[in-house]
Amino acid sequence: MDDALLNQILHTPQLWVAAGALGVAIWGAWYAWRRDRWKGRILTPGQVQELVQAGDDPLMWDSRKPAKRKSDPFTVDGALVLPVEQIPERLRAKASAAKFQELRTAEIIVFDDTIDRATLAAKFLQAHGMTNVALMAGGVKAWREAGLPLQALTEEDDDK
Repeated sequence: MDDALLNQILHTPQLWVAAGALGVAIWGAWYAWRRDRWKGRILTPGQVQELVQAGDDPLMWDSRKPAKRKSDPFTVDGALVLPVEQIPERLRAKASAAKFQELRTAEIIVFDDTIDRATLAAKFLQAHGMTNVALMAGGVKAWREAGLPLQALTEEDDDK
């Protein structure tokens, strides 16, 4: 292609306006698709703390990857630490146990650094019969910023 023609095309404002509009349209479609993935409740750390203080005693579940937990070795006070990748084997192993049956109606609040991983974990739990699953927005970072209690991860948690 001729350098002069390429230069003329690249310096045409209409090209950049069209490219920008296309980028915004693609971003908008992606955002709408992503936002619609979780149809359940999304709670703030403050709302979760209110549940705890009201005596509801929800099961808090930290589904972060081991590498993320190493970079931030704290979790919500009393949380179960189990990465998303280990859920299938754990659920299959416990499916017939009486305690597992109690989990089907228990309040479960899943959190992760990314809403996508938390959504994946929550949807997996719902697919296995858990009926009362919610996400906590912002993960450990939001919990910390709200000034709520954290606990240090143990070596056992790091091995998961």
